[in-house]
This record gives sequence, structure tokens and C-alpha cells, in this order.
Amino acid sequence: MPALIKQPDRAADIRLVTGQSGSGKSHYVKGCTASSKRVLVWDVKGEYTGNGFQRIDGDPLALVRALKTTGAGRIAYVPRNLSEFDFWCQAAYAWGHCDVIAEELADVTTPGKAPPGWGVILRRGRERVLRVFAITQRPAESDKTIMGNWTVARCFSLRRFDDRGYMAKELGVPRSMLDSLDLERHEWVERMANPNRLSRGDDSGRARRIAQSAIGED
Repeated sequence: MPALIKQPDRAADIRLVTGQSGSGKSHYVKGCTASSKRVLVWDVKGEYTGNGFQRIDGDPLALVRALKTTGAGRIAYVPRNLSEFDFWCQAAYAWGHCDVIAEELADVTTPGKAPPGWGVILRRGRERVLRVFAITQRPAESDKTIMGNWTVARCFSLRRFDDRGYMAKELGVPRSMLDSLDLERHEWVERMANPNRLSRGDDSGRARRIAQSAIGED
């Protein structure tokens, strides 16, 4: 794996992607990373088979061997059990210079502090040139570290009322805006942290910015 070379001037790129099953989360992330040469996925459901991905099933040593021998590679790790998540995080951080995709985040984190390896990725990932995609159906049950460190948060349709309320607070929008997101059209609302920018769009590829002054209150 590449030696640790700090790059403190690189801006963090941490993307929180939330939404219920079938809302468009994985489709969006796969589109963002389609041309990336180095990608490592925590692929709980085995959704990343094909598209140039090498699949590794629940074998940490096989993952280490693959990362050590791969300059450019797209690797989907399908864990045998959820306890392997911290090891996967450490491997992703050590490999560096890659896109890191963590699917079903609420399964492996809690609303408290992030697991150690995941916390390092979120707080120090820019030193290893990591672009992070944190994906969850249940944002209210995911760790606070991702909520405090995201640089872009995109919210697709959420089924649970509590999750919509949680993400409305994160995005600084009225809950009614998230209540209205259409599941079939893969509608979304996105907040960029810097510059502070809010937009809305759907799977047609069209998006429009939303002025802060245009946001009402529930």
C-alpha cells in the first residue's frame, strides 16, 4: 500500500447520501465514481458486481493482498459479518488516493461516536486523498461524526418521519420540503457546505438552486 504522505492543503470531500431503498442513492454514487480508477466499497448487499469491480467475499487477507498488488483498481468488499467494518476502514485509509464508498452506514455505526477506523477516515481522509461517500437509509441512526464532517449532503426520499425531520435540520430546510420528495422520480435536496449552496433535482439530470430567502418554515 502507498506510504502515508500527508497532503494538508487538499480540501475534504465527504458526501453524505441518504434515502430509502430504491430512492436513487446507489445510482447517484455509481454515477459519481464511474470513471474513478481507484475505488473501494463496503458492499454489504453485493450491489457492485460488474462495472469493472473485483468482488472479494468476506476475506480480510484477500482484501489486503488485492490492495497491495493493485495500482489502479475497483474493489467491492462483501463482508462475512459487520464486525469487519473497522478493518475495512483501516485498509481504505492505508490504500489512499481513492474513492471510499460505505453502504448501509447505520448497520455499522451508532448515533454516538464513529467507530475508530471510520472516524479516522472522516477526520483525516483528506491527508490520504480520499473522496468519501457515506450512504444510509437511516440517518437518525448513523454516527454524529459524519453529520459533523460532511461537505455535501444529498437527501433522497426518506420513508420515516423521524429521519425526514433529522435531515431537514441537517440541511436547514423545512421538513415539508423533504416530505414532498418523489420516490419514483428519484427527487433529492442537496446542501453544499462550502460555498453554502442549496439545490433540488431529480433523475432527469435537471437541478435548480434554491435561494435561502425562498425557504419557508414548517
